[in-house]
Amino acid sequence: MPFLKINYSNKIEVTLGGAWDYKIPSSTIRQLEQIPNNKEISLKLDDDFDLDFCGGKILHSWCNNRIFAQNELLYNQKSKHILKELDSSQKPKDKTLHEEIIVAHKDSFKIIKSFSKKLYFAFGFLGEIISLVILSFIKPKNIRVKAFFYHTQESLIKAVGIVSLACFLIGIVIAYQGSIQLKQFGASILIVEMSAMLTLREMSPIIAAIIIAGRSASSFSAEIGMMKSTQELDAMSVMGFNPITFLVIPRILALCLIMPLVVFIADLFGILGSMFISSLQLDISTEQFLERFLTMVDERHFWVGMIKAPFFGLIISLIGCYHGFIVAKDTRSIGLHTTKSVVESIFAVIAFDAICSVIFTELGL
Repeated sequence: MPFLKINYSNKIEVTLGGAWDYKIPSSTIRQLEQIPNNKEISLKLDDDFDLDFCGGKILHSWCNNRIFAQNELLYNQKSKHILKELDSSQKPKDKTLHEEIIVAHKDSFKIIKSFSKKLYFAFGFLGEIISLVILSFIKPKNIRVKAFFYHTQESLIKAVGIVSLACFLIGIVIAYQGSIQLKQFGASILIVEMSAMLTLREMSPIIAAIIIAGRSASSFSAEIGMMKSTQELDAMSVMGFNPITFLVIPRILALCLIMPLVVFIADLFGILGSMFISSLQLDISTEQFLERFLTMVDERHFWVGMIKAPFFGLIISLIGCYHGFIVAKDTRSIGLHTTKSVVESIFAVIAFDAICSVIFTELGL
């Protein structure tokens, strides 16, 4: 049977003896619990002391709340082994409901936090750009004219060739597919109105915007991102130059002001493609096509496409520059944000075009 001797003379001396196993009486456990836990204890083991995991569990819990000047449980081979096993098999602390919710939604919180951070930065970025654009119009000398013409050439003039070819081919596709359907109803001549309306209102602006987004958004992100990774943006700030005034404003102005010209060229080549296939497939001569185009196609279809053009430029330039500024200082991040800028700008352009299409139709335009 286990027994317990307690001496309260100068300091608390506790001596454990007997077999501490599942037969430990409750009176012995109460004796243990009554020992004050705010004084040092000298714990000794009698010669016949023995211990199993049942007794070890009780002593282990009791020892955790006590201060020991001496603890022979830690020197006895068997008790040392049992206490070590009990330490390693301790159950984790029960989590509160609040902690459980945090653990269960840990990833969701990270996503929300990351999204909120990006949203905060995006609104700050947009607000700074708006204020600087207004300031640039108040003080035109702040506009970097040389940079404006450079980006006009790099982002738009060099893209005119591929935009023209793409719209010419799209015009061929629209006219060819439309002619097959219209032939069945004996209304081949309506191909002029159909192809012209589709080209002017939707296809030419959206194809031009997608090509410009693929070229310019990626270019803006890569250029500004590389400047950030090489700390050129920090150097500009230290020297007193605002990076947005020097890098973003010329790009935005270039795309917003020149994009209508690109869409006009796209319209022209789209109509040429339709005219070409109408002549081959439907025997509609160039003179007939142009005469019907000028008399039957409403001018408002042209202006619907042109109105959207500067907004396409604004969307592409904002997204491209924004991703350049949030690039981390490594090359992998530059590639990642370059890809994101292209994907997001194309999606934003298509979404904006869809909204405009519905609004203009509802307005009777």
